[in-house]
Amino acid sequence: MKYSYLVVAAVGATVLAGCSSGSEEYTPPPGELVSGTAEITINDNNLGEFDSVSCTPAGSQTTITTGDDTSGSTLVISNAEGLIAESVSVRELGGFTGSYNRGLGDDEAEVTMSGNTYTVTGSADGFATDAPSFRTTGTFSIKVAC
Repeated sequence: MKYSYLVVAAVGATVLAGCSSGSEEYTPPPGELVSGTAEITINDNNLGEFDSVSCTPAGSQTTITTGDDTSGSTLVISNAEGLIAESVSVRELGGFTGSYNRGLGDDEAEVTMSGNTYTVTGSADGFATDAPSFRTTGTFSIKVAC
């Protein structure tokens, strides 16, 4: 009886070891990111990869946040009639804080999707951190995977 417990334990340990060894890191296809990550560029300044990403679907809209309340971004994307950026908020990224709201202004933000990765590009009205008294326009490219 004791022998059978040892055999079961040994087989279980071997199976677990086999499952955990040799695992390769996931590499997404070109144009896509690993879920839960983002790449952000503000005013042509690549800020690198972010791993604090939250995606919250609600009906035909998805709210995507990166970073935190102090420094990050919030995007609201609709898929009711194709992919549309309803709003983009940039908080203290690359020395810029600003927002884009669909229908307010001449330029429309563009949204594309590859796999589970959204890419949103456009411009936002706001201000530079080093000159907060003066309004300016900043450009953004936010690539994020849900």
